[in-house]
Amino acid sequence: MALGGIQTHIVRAALLVALAALLEVALSPLLTFGWVAPRFLILGVVVAVTGLRDLQALLLGFFGGILTDALSGGLFGAGALGGVFAAAISIRVGAARRKGGSSPVLAQAVALAVVVYDLLGLFAPILAGLDGPPVATYLAGGVVPDALLNALLAYLVGGRLLKLITTKEEKWT
Repeated sequence: MALGGIQTHIVRAALLVALAALLEVALSPLLTFGWVAPRFLILGVVVAVTGLRDLQALLLGFFGGILTDALSGGLFGAGALGGVFAAAISIRVGAARRKGGSSPVLAQAVALAVVVYDLLGLFAPILAGLDGPPVATYLAGGVVPDALLNALLAYLVGGRLLKLITTKEEKWT
């Protein structure tokens, strides 16, 4: 951790992920339109792991996913895997985010993470032997609008959340 750079404070990041998981469980079902809903957990994880080391980021994504799985009534483990994938996607686009503007890159990362999360939500019940939605209908009416909605949400709110959890370290001379 070099002095003089932007650092993510781990406690703030963990609190953001915990709050996002609680919002995912409590508020997201009320704002659902068919298969489209705001994915607060994905947005929180992608924003929170910015600037963290790889292992810290993956563990924070796992923490948020497990918290969501424990509080919701869905298939246990799908949220944890979705949180880890969201953290991994955020790690991979971290270099591009540092070079360019944060909001467009953050929106793209959230959209990609939501697509992966929705595909996990589609195939996890099928692999567990449960009934799932029709694949083509779910892809056209669920995954694409869900990714667009959450990308817009990340574009509008993500930059402000990023400012809350990052700190500017001053160089000591």
